[in-house]
Amino acid sequence: MASLELADACRLEYQQVGEGPDLVLVHGLATNRAFWYASLAQALKHAFRVTLYDLRGHGYSSLSPQGYSAADQAGDLAALLEQAGIESADVVGHSYGGGIALEFAVQYPQLLRRLVLMDSRINTLQPEQRLADSPHLSAMEIEIAERAGLDWDREPQVGLRYLEVTARLRAEQWAPQARDAFTPFGEGRGGMRGARQYLKLLEETEAPREFLEMGASADEIARIAAPTLLLYGERSRCLPSGRALAATLPDTQFRVVPDAGHFFPASHAALIAGWTANFLGVELPAA
Repeated sequence: MASLELADACRLEYQQVGEGPDLVLVHGLATNRAFWYASLAQALKHAFRVTLYDLRGHGYSSLSPQGYSAADQAGDLAALLEQAGIESADVVGHSYGGGIALEFAVQYPQLLRRLVLMDSRINTLQPEQRLADSPHLSAMEIEIAERAGLDWDREPQVGLRYLEVTARLRAEQWAPQARDAFTPFGEGRGGMRGARQYLKLLEETEAPREFLEMGASADEIARIAAPTLLLYGERSRCLPSGRALAATLPDTQFRVVPDAGHFFPASHAALIAGWTANFLGVELPAA
């Protein structure tokens, strides 16, 4: 593992596995680089040098007062590539990590070869995220909503609200009876640590406001030349972003992951590894 000191004194922690052309994996909110480690990183390390890192305020990276917008964190990603000696890379981002990757494609096109966005809500294309964007609720989401007394129909930012409520319940040592394929702030001390860390991020920094900042315009997105793969869950509330990106990006493939919610890189790991490898032009090792 290695560290990168950013200009604002924030420290990013990262690691690399494998050898070959460079591939960078960018996780979403309330997770860390371990989200990728056992799945996509292991599947692709035979063909790439895979770089994984913790976003600022996540995992083992440090907290900063501000700098959490997708556009700002695209700058973090560029600084990471410079320190690691990466001249250009394929970039994969999930959820908010995909928003960062998209901003990176706009700001630093010379550093990007190919782009994979997995279930990323893009603020300029989908300013609000409503339950009606996909009314499916898992048993765990229903249990959490009932426990918190929430009316999901009235929430303008369902995804962000769900993560916050789940973190608060987890910090109180409550665990749902129902379980999804991937549970934010899961079992054990690591889950408790992650919940408390996420709440600290929300309560002590500008992150809640910056998460909602508008980023690249539709016109800027339309000028992204890098070949792009869009993967979105069939039951995801990010689907409006996926459809808008598919209509905007000039060189793109759009695929819907069947019977999948937001966290399909974990719940459908083998399928996603196969689709990603195919897009990147490599074959996975035989099982």
